Amino acid sequence: MINILFGGNYKVYDGILLCLMSMTKYTNEELNIFILSAELTELNPDYRPISEDNRKFLDCLVKQKNPNSQVKLIILGDEFKDWITKSQNKLSVYTPYTFLRLFADKIESIPDKIIYLDTDMMLNGDIKELFDIDISNYELGVVKDRYGHIFIRPKYFNAGMLLMNMKMIKETKLFDRVKELCINKKMGFPDQTALNKCCKKKLFLPRRFNEQGNLCPDTIIQHFSKRIKWLPYFHTQNVKPWQIDKVHEVYKWHQYDDIYDQFIKIKNEKTK
Repeated sequence: MINILFGGNYKVYDGILLCLMSMTKYTNEELNIFILSAELTELNPDYRPISEDNRKFLDCLVKQKNPNSQVKLIILGDEFKDWITKSQNKLSVYTPYTFLRLFADKIESIPDKIIYLDTDMMLNGDIKELFDIDISNYELGVVKDRYGHIFIRPKYFNAGMLLMNMKMIKETKLFDRVKELCINKKMGFPDQTALNKCCKKKLFLPRRFNEQGNLCPDTIIQHFSKRIKWLPYFHTQNVKPWQIDKVHEVYKWHQYDDIYDQFIKIKNEKTK
């Protein structure tokens, strides 16, 4: 069994769908999927949780490959809302839903070992290769941030993929310390920077487990993160996997077209 964790509101549903479609393409393993969400409409009318209907559809999707796979939706309540209202970082370039993962240690059903994935990732290989890595002596398995390890510090890691040892995280109170820092200090990359400051026991993994650049032959996970382009002039690119036309036009990538064909068919059927 491979345990996977996502977090977000209803707007990231397409990202989770595409990620799971690509994941099931490459693995026959039983997938135990957890999605954390919350209702935060008092902060923004658009901050509505992922729906039960969406969970049911994703559950059916993963069961098509392995009937033992399952998708569970967990809606966080007052503890998360109260923390968000106190945080110095509740309003940033990221939505408050990025902080959902920091509450995984408070949920009894979350297993001792689990992979957290951002919702802008696509699989290009078997996720089992990542899950099988031994992190029994570490809090997290991480990959260096493409730009952060150059411009911030050499061992600055990207938090879009975290191989998490929940047993040790509970023992060291890692997430409690990260949440405390996020309450008291305003940061440009809120919980990512806080995780970098607080995590002392981390195993650095090859970039193929969180490839933030172009697809390589050995890439397992491709992260559609923001990119800096220096030529012909300085600008950034922030194309997400569900922006299919932009993936084709800006990145010239067509390796996901089989998945995109299925995705478009699903979306068209849902609108009928």
